[in-house]
Amino acid sequence: MSLERGAVLGMLRLLCSALAALCALILSANPAQAQFRSLANPSFESNDPQGPGAPNWEIMVPIVVVPGWNSTTGEIELWDTNFNGVPAHSGNVLAEMNANLPGTLFQNICLVNGEPLGWTFAHRARAGGQATQTVNFQVATSSGTLLQSLATQSSTTANQVWNVNTGTTTYTGTSGLQRVQFTTNDPGSVGNLLDSIQLSLRPFIQISTGNTTALESVPSASLATLILTGASASAINVTVTITGGTAVRGTDYTTPSGGATFTVTVPAGTYNNTAVPLGITVIDDTALESSETIAFSLSAGTGYTIANTTTCGGAVQTTGTHTITDNDGRVTLRKRWADATVGDDGNVILSRGGSAIATFASEANSAGDLDTNAATPVVLGETLTLSETLPGTNVSQYNAAVACTGAADTNLADGLTIGLAETAIVCTYTNTRIAPLQVSKTSIVWSDGINASQPKAIPGAILRYCILVTNPGTLAATAVTATDLLPAPLTSQAGTSRTGSGCGTATTVEDDDAIGADETDPYGVSFLSGTLTGSAASLPAGTSFAIRFDAAVN
Repeated sequence: MSLERGAVLGMLRLLCSALAALCALILSANPAQAQFRSLANPSFESNDPQGPGAPNWEIMVPIVVVPGWNSTTGEIELWDTNFNGVPAHSGNVLAEMNANLPGTLFQNICLVNGEPLGWTFAHRARAGGQATQTVNFQVATSSGTLLQSLATQSSTTANQVWNVNTGTTTYTGTSGLQRVQFTTNDPGSVGNLLDSIQLSLRPFIQISTGNTTALESVPSASLATLILTGASASAINVTVTITGGTAVRGTDYTTPSGGATFTVTVPAGTYNNTAVPLGITVIDDTALESSETIAFSLSAGTGYTIANTTTCGGAVQTTGTHTITDNDGRVTLRKRWADATVGDDGNVILSRGGSAIATFASEANSAGDLDTNAATPVVLGETLTLSETLPGTNVSQYNAAVACTGAADTNLADGLTIGLAETAIVCTYTNTRIAPLQVSKTSIVWSDGINASQPKAIPGAILRYCILVTNPGTLAATAVTATDLLPAPLTSQAGTSRTGSGCGTATTVEDDDAIGADETDPYGVSFLSGTLTGSAASLPAGTSFAIRFDAAVN
């Protein structure tokens, strides 16, 4: 490193000193999850010293501009490949440990006592430095106290090549978030080039949560998952065991292999608190059941460590219980006949999405027959359609009304929605026979202008007519209309129309047109070209209405 570099570094240090509070905050922050269990930016490829152009170098201050890495000197010196004629061992960037001062480069990694640890790194002596340059690969506490020496690599200026150090060991230090560091005691500002760093640790794995609940129509999306943090160069098989529960394996749910103990294969890769499905699938059956549970646990295995994936040394979730809430109900269809014609029949249909799931055929074996169909399985929360068909071959016509018990949904015009607790619903179509209206017409000679006591139907005589409309059924009739054409020898007498509930009580005065309040009080009458029209908006069951009027004999 030249004196000019020292001047540049001095200016950068003054800048960082001015931002001391910010720098301290950044340097003391918790490590990113990528550093939690695997090295971030392991070969410094996230940086490009001095940007595009000819190979160059740069001392990075503040240190946070180099992702993942920290330094005890607050600086990291990076080189482009082929700067000073030195090619990177891999990629395009390498580091020089002796910047202004011999430094210690490190990342904070969560380690577990007794676990296997592997590494690979490339080291090279820089020309102009000590003849022999040495780097120590270690684990230390956050304050720098040595916990375990892992490897020492020396390289000489006489042999300008990269030396690769590879090894494995068992970590014997304290469990926790520790420094994985490269340090040197070589003095001066020239020496110890470093590149191609790899750290091999088993990923941390745990269960995502202890308890989950979902309808059985949700096959697996709501179940707990495996959570992984770390890296693996090859696929790993995680062992999971069904430990109990009231649900029956193979009937209520399945596992990937069908057995109580199974493996979840996790592909090779780097994981950052990543969810991986367990592979347990809930079976959506049609049985009416109470809530059932699946209990499972994570078992130790090869290639992974059971540990908290977000907090180093935190409590680890190794078990889980999933509660399956039954989503099944039943709809029973019934047909009630009221005043039916024996032998008439009809179909009640329950449909899902336009397709019938139950068709119930019922025949009126008696006037008040009640038929009940077998219960049909339905899914809680869904909306179904109720409908009815009555064949044109029926002797009688029927009014239809549908109502369901055990259901909160009373507006069936838009379908029947099955509530989450409605497991037994009974829907009844009631068909009441529409009885034909009965019409009678009577007349008397009211006067003839000659015989006062016994008038005769002679020319000039006045005849008094009464048309009586009766509803003999059990349902109200609506929009009732009666018409009568007077024969040619008769001429209606204006202003003589009267209405009422019977011929003897027809005293309400009606005019002869079809407009005005008298048409709805509650009956109406009009004459047009010799045709009489009588109307009633509603005629309750068992009642009648009468129209009385006079006509002259021509």
